[in-house]
Amino acid sequence: MPRNKELVIDVAHRIRDILDDYPAGPTILREILQNTDDAGGRVQRFILDTRQHSSEGLFDDVLKDCQGPAIIACNDSSFQPRDWEAICNISNSSKKGDEKSTGKFGLGFCTCYHVTDYPHVLSGDQLLIIDPHKSTEKSSGCVEFSTRRSGENDRDKYSAHFDAFNGILNPQDDVFDGTAIRLPLR
Repeated sequence: MPRNKELVIDVAHRIRDILDDYPAGPTILREILQNTDDAGGRVQRFILDTRQHSSEGLFDDVLKDCQGPAIIACNDSSFQPRDWEAICNISNSSKKGDEKSTGKFGLGFCTCYHVTDYPHVLSGDQLLIIDPHKSTEKSSGCVEFSTRRSGENDRDKYSAHFDAFNGILNPQDDVFDGTAIRLPLR
């Protein structure tokens, strides 16, 4: 009797293939600007965060290296549900065929992997840590946290991830009005 076999894509390998087509350097900033434009953002800020943040209260000890210096890109446009889906889907762009998009192929976000292994995306009431190597415990490639504080919550339990956004996400706010992409430097 025939047996079914699952097709498998090595996400880290696919990202390496994409990076071969996108040079390192200022391309990263340009791609982030294009994403801001596509999302209807009017303001884009880039921050070089040289601080060392606490590693107490992490989802997984593997992420300790993410608590050091980082590039942070902030804009005034919040992610929509389709954006969350697209950022977790490496090879299936939501921008293909969209004539209004500045970024036509939807692969530009992958340029961030020139400088980081774990991009962090904060928008609205969610924080997403992308883990293409699936190196954190129980990770399927993306780990999502809620920014909302009510009862037992992610924000208090995994506070170190949120503390790395201090100065961007106000401690008293449950929702971030915009999008911040944090690229912990290797």
